[in-house]
Amino acid sequence: MEKMKRILNFIIALAALSACSTNTFNEKITINVDEKGAALAPSMYGIFFEEINSAGDGGLYAELLKNRSFEELEMPKGYKAEGDKLIPNQVENHLTHRVSSQTFKWTTDPVPGWSLNVKTSVAEMKLTKENPAFKTAPTSLKVTVKNISNPVQLINSGFWGIGLLQGDTYHLRTIVRPSANYKGTIIAKLISEKGDLLASVDLGELKANQWNDISKDLVSSAKDSKAKLALELNSTGTISFDYVSLFPEKTFNNRPNGLRKDVAEILVGLKPAFMRWPGGCVVEGISLENRFEWKKTLGDPAARPGEYSLWGYNNTYGFGYYEFLQYCEDIKAEGMFVCNVGLGCQYRMGDVCSNEEIDYYLDDCLDAIEYALGDVSTEWGAIRAAAGHPQTFPLKYVEIGNENHGEVYDERFDIFYSAIKEKYPQLVLISNHGINGTGKIKQTDMVDPHYYVAPDFFFGATTLFDKVERGKYKVYVGEYAVNSGVGNGNMLAALSEAAFITGMERNGDLITMTSYAPLLENCNNQCWPVNLIWLNSDQVMGRSSYYVQKMSAENMPTYNVALDKTMAVAKPAPIPAGAVGFGTWETHAEFKDIKVTQNGKVIEINPDSVATQRGEWHVIDGVLSQTSMDQATRRIFSGLLGNQFTLEFKARKMDGKEGFFVYFSSNKNNREGFGFNVGGWNNTITAVQNVLNGSPSSQLGGSVKQTLELEKWYNVKVIVQNTKAELFIDDEFIIAYENTTAALQFYAAGYDDEVGEVIVKVVNADSTIFKMNIALEGVSDVVKTGKVVTLSADNPNAENSFEEPKKIHPVDSDFQGFGKKFDYEFAPYSFTILRVKASK
Repeated sequence: MEKMKRILNFIIALAALSACSTNTFNEKITINVDEKGAALAPSMYGIFFEEINSAGDGGLYAELLKNRSFEELEMPKGYKAEGDKLIPNQVENHLTHRVSSQTFKWTTDPVPGWSLNVKTSVAEMKLTKENPAFKTAPTSLKVTVKNISNPVQLINSGFWGIGLLQGDTYHLRTIVRPSANYKGTIIAKLISEKGDLLASVDLGELKANQWNDISKDLVSSAKDSKAKLALELNSTGTISFDYVSLFPEKTFNNRPNGLRKDVAEILVGLKPAFMRWPGGCVVEGISLENRFEWKKTLGDPAARPGEYSLWGYNNTYGFGYYEFLQYCEDIKAEGMFVCNVGLGCQYRMGDVCSNEEIDYYLDDCLDAIEYALGDVSTEWGAIRAAAGHPQTFPLKYVEIGNENHGEVYDERFDIFYSAIKEKYPQLVLISNHGINGTGKIKQTDMVDPHYYVAPDFFFGATTLFDKVERGKYKVYVGEYAVNSGVGNGNMLAALSEAAFITGMERNGDLITMTSYAPLLENCNNQCWPVNLIWLNSDQVMGRSSYYVQKMSAENMPTYNVALDKTMAVAKPAPIPAGAVGFGTWETHAEFKDIKVTQNGKVIEINPDSVATQRGEWHVIDGVLSQTSMDQATRRIFSGLLGNQFTLEFKARKMDGKEGFFVYFSSNKNNREGFGFNVGGWNNTITAVQNVLNGSPSSQLGGSVKQTLELEKWYNVKVIVQNTKAELFIDDEFIIAYENTTAALQFYAAGYDDEVGEVIVKVVNADSTIFKMNIALEGVSDVVKTGKVVTLSADNPNAENSFEEPKKIHPVDSDFQGFGKKFDYEFAPYSFTILRVKASK
């Protein structure tokens, strides 16, 4: 991260000079269209949906009311709430063999989403499970009006305001049960932020002591982004409400229980070849009691129980399995279903079902596949047909588990893979492994590595896949984003992602699917720091990263063609001077005999000389021990600052799932720097990571396979010499890190067979114009005029906003100077695509 800050400061300084300077970088590249590279799969660009950041409820799903079914305070079995904290059922994590102390966000609102406006009247409301309309969603709201001097209003303000459009129709559905002692009527009203009446309708005559399912339409007389719904009561007595729903008539493709039109359409703009659903971590849940259950998402929305989302709010299950498959069909995308293999989230409670229960989870997955692909003679195909869709749905992919790992997962993956392949050989099955190995599984069709990183990682990782072994499986980069050190998602993040995309496209024979994550964020509920698309009650907008995705999908060549280079040259740079230290991740480890040699002098490190620490550290008889199973523990020593030294020590793993960290160049109050992660990623590999905010962050460069034995002392040596750091274990070289000024220009080229065009993609993350001399070989004729698409910003920190949603967006232009040889000047901070019509 320090490296990127130096680069950022440098290019910002240059930007100040560029207005009065004509200096440009110059690069010559040759593109040989005759030399075909890897083809790009039509499935290359897709989208990944998870209920996070109110992406569904309050986002893509068109329901306008919050807590419509009054089930929001329901919690998973065995859980309890204390104040604003939800405490999970206490279970042992099968990897760490410890019980997690994590708690989760909970509301203290007695009736979330709803309030009473009584003025001078007297009324009360409370939740009840008496006489439920649906046993699957048993909670209702009982309102008792005790004294009536003016109408009492039951109010719902939606998801941070109800967005209404003038003249549009909104469908209201209420399931209501008046007691015999209520003699009045119920008037439904849409009220503006200022209190003006926008629409009104009488629910009509209601039968006492039974549930009345009433549907009415309201037409808004004005536009308003902060409107509210009021159900007005004008008599004393008691009324129970089981369900109150408000939907725009104009949903995407006019589907009932459908999707918000503007949000669904901005996703269509990405030209997604597939859609992954339902997650993400919600697949496993905090623990198995909290997992996502697709069968509960079917049928009448009023009967769906919903589920607490581990991201801190209720998921109504409104955007269910049927709606997901319907949307895939509507936008001509293939569906990807993610199933649970009987594991709770391994980064949370990490519980595991018994071996006897595995069949239940396997059958549940097979039922989900049958629901999508089975004909009407099958059990679940018949249920789908009864819901109004006798034809099968476009399900093509099944991911077996989400971010699972370890021997238990590997064993279960094999069980699921074999059973699914036997019954549905046409499906593509995906494991949670990365590019560093597939553990102990027998086979998989695809692996799914995830990358949440700082900009320097993607700038330095455009060759990450170049040497990955081919032939065993394809790669689906299912979640990736720059989400560290880029504000809410600035242009620097977008350019870094664009650079990474050039490397993924070049390796199209290996990487056949990608999806940015997370996809959607309601700006009122940010659960994750950086997300692709922002929305509120009446607006939706894409970040600059959205346009990188859109441009890449819209300008995808049929195949790559040869380039004589793919990036500008990076130059060595000194590693920042800093301190050294150790750390662990859900592991108990020990260290001893610590010494540093610097300037020819041996410096004994006192294990008690602490500059900063996290975890449970103890020194007994000269042995430094970290005993907690916390993540990102660290102990940074005082007394050494430098970038030229040799650190030597002994280390051993005592318990837990990982190895240990060796930190160096720790600076900025010991919150930034670098570290060798030895036996990381479930004790499988060793790699270098940068440190951001006191915790290991992006992987820098490649990795090596490595597994540490339990309770074995290893002799470890780290040599840091100005620009380079090397790791040795038991006198064997393991891995090195070389610090560089990142390359700031990246390029890729391909050919579109359908239209006969060379497609050139160039990233310029620098503050000055980048001039490129381009030679095209293997073409017989080049049309002089062609199309250019440019995404650029004035500075790397620039971001789109609701006030300026297209401050950064692609600009199309014509260029008159294409030929077999031509020059082009690429704007500062830009991602540019050249489309050159050329005959072969």
